[in-house]
Amino acid sequence: MMLEDLRVLACGGRDAVKLCATLLERAGASVDFEAANSVDYDVIVVSSDVDHAADWKASRMHIVCDITATGPQDSRAGTPWTDAQIQAMSGLMDTTGFAHGAPARIGIALTEISAALYAAAAIASAVRVKRLRGIVQNIDVTLMGCAASALTTFLPAAFAGRSAARVGNRHPACAPWNAYRTRDGWILICTSTEEQWRKLRQEARVPALDDARFTTLADRVGHVDELDALIETWTTTLATEDCTRICERIGVAAGPIVGIADLHDEANFRMRHPQAARLIEANGIDGQTYRQVSIFETSALSDTPVVAKPEIRKRDGDTAPLAGVRVIEIGQYTTAPLVGKHLAALGAEVVKIEPPDGEVARSWTPGQGGTSYFFALNNTDKQTIALDLKHEADRAHLRTLLEDADVLVENLRPGALAKLGFTRETLGAINPRLVYCSISGFGIASAYPSRPAFDTVIQAMGGLMDLTKSDGAPVKIGASAADILGGQAALFAIVARLAMPSEDAGTFIEISMQDVAAWCALFAAGKGASRGQTLACLDGHIWIEGDVSDTERARCITQPKIAAARSIAQAVPVMRVDELLDDSDFLADVLSVARDANGAFWPVLKVPYRLAKTPARVRAVPGAPEIVRRAPPAPARAPVPEDRPA
Repeated sequence: MMLEDLRVLACGGRDAVKLCATLLERAGASVDFEAANSVDYDVIVVSSDVDHAADWKASRMHIVCDITATGPQDSRAGTPWTDAQIQAMSGLMDTTGFAHGAPARIGIALTEISAALYAAAAIASAVRVKRLRGIVQNIDVTLMGCAASALTTFLPAAFAGRSAARVGNRHPACAPWNAYRTRDGWILICTSTEEQWRKLRQEARVPALDDARFTTLADRVGHVDELDALIETWTTTLATEDCTRICERIGVAAGPIVGIADLHDEANFRMRHPQAARLIEANGIDGQTYRQVSIFETSALSDTPVVAKPEIRKRDGDTAPLAGVRVIEIGQYTTAPLVGKHLAALGAEVVKIEPPDGEVARSWTPGQGGTSYFFALNNTDKQTIALDLKHEADRAHLRTLLEDADVLVENLRPGALAKLGFTRETLGAINPRLVYCSISGFGIASAYPSRPAFDTVIQAMGGLMDLTKSDGAPVKIGASAADILGGQAALFAIVARLAMPSEDAGTFIEISMQDVAAWCALFAAGKGASRGQTLACLDGHIWIEGDVSDTERARCITQPKIAAARSIAQAVPVMRVDELLDDSDFLADVLSVARDANGAFWPVLKVPYRLAKTPARVRAVPGAPEIVRRAPPAPARAPVPEDRPA
């Protein structure tokens, strides 16, 4: 257990408070939900916009974490906004749903869950600070900040002056990528390379797919309606299981949309969580079912003996929570980069390993100076190095980096790092004190050891899409929810491990994104959704909590959304992401600016958790990765005559 000596009191009415306490308990803390004597607690978790927070924040005796809807400087501060209202106000709701339909409410309390995960990580950081430096401090976490942190795939368009449209189950830059009907249900199919498209086209054997309209990726994206219709002429001839098996055989990410009530029958869930599956099968889903699913697993890194750990490395005057911690990150896109970004914001020295040509996401548009806004948002404050791990000299350089590292985090396909010579046992021999976190779609021990996974597939197979509907059809959460939540789970597990006394041995942390998605979906299903709906206005939509009268519905159609929201109780406007850049609260409390090595300014996001005395900071955008020069090969020696028998 990582936080076994920690005593926690959770006394706020928000779901985020309850879930944060559950996470801390999973990491070994003892948790109470009713105070007997507050002096007995190390940490108190509250939600001051829902409940009275007493004088705990002013006591200076406890680490007090206050989870609220908006920050204290926000003009809307103090109002107990719900998760659905924050989804609407933050732009999250507008990104979810089909392109020609209305915005859809996300079927899980995404901002509450995200706030719980970030709060747990921030608390673990504060515990580390208290243990090492004796500093006790308050923490503020906002649902609005968590919502904004999930918009990294949509904010780049806003930074470039464009509006990011809803895409339903499609991908704005890849095709085919969608949910397709099968003979007995739905399947998500996601291609990301030309090789995957070629194999899928050959397997489908639909002659029209050879048409010139689909030759290049740009062609396919430009004719995506016709493309999807043709793909579905193939998938509808197959059972979902058969179609999934074909895609797995050819290396294309695919998976069924699993109903939450059928989650216990999903092969990987049943394999990894047999007790939870049996309970769901026998009793259905209730408010405690989610607690049967763990979002991370820990074990010893290896059997290698551990030597005493050197004193923590600190830069002069650096009081950041993770000052002196060294991190190696090997990963692309969202999940592992999100972990590295937050570890860096908390003060760790993070070295990101990129392939020789740099991470693919660097070149996505829009951006500036040859680097994408997406990459900048996910990789602040890191040192970047280009290594080709197929070459022994570059693997040797990585081994050198690992010898002095505290943390390794990666989101490669399970077994990929081991094939390069970095098994758990090898890593333990290189550095017995290492905290190694592996993030994957289905986990190390999986029913699908060869199946690739993308965020969309995990949303489908973890129950998230079944809970999120648009006009009755399952739709993925617009934000990359499975990637983001998986990264947040890894962040908490890593920081909780770093909060332990330094003499502890190396640790292996395993994160399965499907486990995390299922945990979230089961919590939502056990709680049940509150009533509410989106209504169309002259210039967009509003979200209304509860029931809606015909009079209110008629009134909305004739008014702009801001005016309509003000005239109806429990209504808020559904904001587009680009509209946030004109919102004074968003600009003051969420958006920030960083600089790169050339002095150029970049729009970035503040972290959604604020530690009062040792704050996390977002400061810099990395430049091009440093190229590690390999030593030239040794000159060939003159051949030595072979020894021959006389």
